[in-house]
Amino acid sequence: MSQIEKACVFCAKSCAGQPRIKDAQGNYAHKACAEQYEAKKQAKQASALPPEPALDLGPEEEPEMAAFLDDLPAPSDEQPAGIRAACPGCGASISSDTVICMSCGCNTKTGRGAKTKVVKSKSAKSGPNIAAKAGSLAIAPFLPIIGAVIGGAIGAAVWAAIAHFTGYEIGYVAAGVGTVCGIGAALTSGGGNAWAGAVAVVVALLSIITGKTIVNEIYVEQLQEFQQEIASDMEETYTLDYFTEDDVILGFADDIIFDREDRGLPIVWPSEDMTWEDAMWPDDYPKDVIAQANEQWEEMSEEEQLDFRQARVDEMQQIADEVNDIIAEEMETASSSVLDNLHPFDALWALLALAAAWQLGSGGSFGEE
Repeated sequence: MSQIEKACVFCAKSCAGQPRIKDAQGNYAHKACAEQYEAKKQAKQASALPPEPALDLGPEEEPEMAAFLDDLPAPSDEQPAGIRAACPGCGASISSDTVICMSCGCNTKTGRGAKTKVVKSKSAKSGPNIAAKAGSLAIAPFLPIIGAVIGGAIGAAVWAAIAHFTGYEIGYVAAGVGTVCGIGAALTSGGGNAWAGAVAVVVALLSIITGKTIVNEIYVEQLQEFQQEIASDMEETYTLDYFTEDDVILGFADDIIFDREDRGLPIVWPSEDMTWEDAMWPDDYPKDVIAQANEQWEEMSEEEQLDFRQARVDEMQQIADEVNDIIAEEMETASSSVLDNLHPFDALWALLALAAAWQLGSGGSFGEE
């Protein structure tokens, strides 16, 4: 049995672990309380009736006490104030007029335990969330900028790498720059919106200008290297010592070949797979061509031979100077502003790049209402 079922009907205290009695209905009473009650009852009856034999309480928890307990007043929901009673929830001693037990929270009227609920104040509940939301709202407009800048940096770097390793400026890579800017803005804005699309367009334009500038700088460096190679060749190779007798004779042989081709005359090469482009030595040329070239050289005096060799050096120098002029002009153009050096195809690729940046950055809202 539980402690709740063993509350004394006299003092409302627990009978657990103490001498007690019980009647047939399961009511408990301290043995001492029952004896005290019986003594008072007998004393009251003794004043009006002859003495009665003493009550045999019998052993603990024996049903013989049923008759003794039957004459006790029946428990009532409404007991006089001040009378002690047992809590139906925990068995603690409480006043009969107590509604809620302070020990377990049980409602003595309904027998049900009272439930408590902790309600947080609105300020305590929403304070951190408001701060977090405020922080998110403050940083949200900058996230598309960060994403677009990262995408633009990647696109410009790829564009510059292609120009560096291939030696060519591929214009349609600019469209790719706009694409990665739009993707970066859309990802960091949670799927894209009008603000992210506008940011992607601006960043894409700046990235294209930056990439174009880097590509032009790479082109200028390549032109400078080419210019240095020409200068080195003119200094070390294209000199008077370079044009020896054999070199001049082979030059005469080339002129004879060109003349025969222009007039449609047959040319019989020493081997079937030999051509003018592959001929490097006297034995590679037709014998009659080499013989005619030797005759032209021998018909010249030593002074004429020297002048001819010098003329060839001057001719090569003139060619080098013309090439240098072209390189200098290209370098000046490449070093100028990107807008000053804008070609129609550059404008086309730039427009495609900006359209892609808006389309992707805005989440596909281009043209939508």
